Amino acid sequence: MAASHTPAQKVVKILHKNENQFQDAQTSRLTPPDTPTSVLDGPLDADQPSTPCQTKDAPRSNSRSSRTLEFSYDLEVAKDGNSGRLLEFGRGVWSVVYKATTRWMSDVSVLTPPPSPVASGRILAVKVPLRHDAGPVLAAEAQVLSRVAATASADEYIVPFYGFITASSSIVMSAIPLALSTHIEECALRAKENFSTRTMLDPVMSMPCWITLAGQLIKGLDWLHAEAGVVHGDIKPHNILLRRRRIDGDGNSAEFQFEALYADFSSAHGISLEESSHLGEVALSALTPPFAAPELMTVAAMKAPGLSTPASDVFSLALTLLAAATGDLLLYPGTSSMQRLAMSREGYRVLDFVRSGHHGTRVPRRGLVERTIAPAVVKTPSERVKTSRWLDILSSA
Repeated sequence: MAASHTPAQKVVKILHKNENQFQDAQTSRLTPPDTPTSVLDGPLDADQPSTPCQTKDAPRSNSRSSRTLEFSYDLEVAKDGNSGRLLEFGRGVWSVVYKATTRWMSDVSVLTPPPSPVASGRILAVKVPLRHDAGPVLAAEAQVLSRVAATASADEYIVPFYGFITASSSIVMSAIPLALSTHIEECALRAKENFSTRTMLDPVMSMPCWITLAGQLIKGLDWLHAEAGVVHGDIKPHNILLRRRRIDGDGNSAEFQFEALYADFSSAHGISLEESSHLGEVALSALTPPFAAPELMTVAAMKAPGLSTPASDVFSLALTLLAAATGDLLLYPGTSSMQRLAMSREGYRVLDFVRSGHHGTRVPRRGLVERTIAPAVVKTPSERVKTSRWLDILSSA
């Protein structure tokens, strides 16, 4: 081996002593779909995370412990049969996600409450730090995930979390092969190839599918805020994974085929100050134009950590749904990233900006998409729609 190594090349010989195990797992800071270019994430250039900063994270239930759930099973990281390289689901600025399997069957679930037993040969995803300073970020994320995963119905709204490996600062979770960002791009390509004046006013994924997706994500965000007591802090298509649904044989092929699950809680924190004060871990405060709320993009806000709120989550989800309608992950029209950044700082005008671009027909005035998005992107955060009311608006639209 060379005398010096990057963090991603450092060998972590702690998960198992067998040479086929994670003994040579490179210290990659994996952020569950943060900005990877594969199964678990979106494009690498979609994320511009800031440096780690102090944020606090803890759900509101006082009955739940803040102890981090440890993953105590052996893992074997999959390797390419030809090159012997570890197989990656994706990588981002802070972490790498590897494909892995468990070594044996256990009838004791790793989750509380248990989502499902961990069986030998089951494919999992293990998120490993990629940088020297990413370990505390992943540890803080694991602490948040431990609390969120212990909340009733967690498996319906977040990517199932199986535990944290302290020695390597690694997060173990379900392997879910499709990010919403990828699905949006695929739908946009199909819509372009099959362009029709009959469907040009509809979301690229079809109106029924868009309504179902919106309902799932709004319901999930309401659960995250009201039940888990957590602000996500970095909602975007790249941090939402799609788990294929089981649909009966006579099901409608036009219906949405997936369950949308929130992923990457590296920027998450507890909603209340009291809850947050219990945890002093370092967490990543991410800022991802164009999905970040405009109040987080001021000079003052960018200097102060932990400013994401339920209202900024609502804004970010609204823009995620807008991208799902238009098929454009850049959202804002413009010939340069600086132009789009300037528009995103006035994100409360996003509907007007989008309608002035190539994909504006997908958001007709007074149409269902606009009626769903508009109350979530108003300029004043306190005046944005609350998640419980948002569901009512969608169902009545």
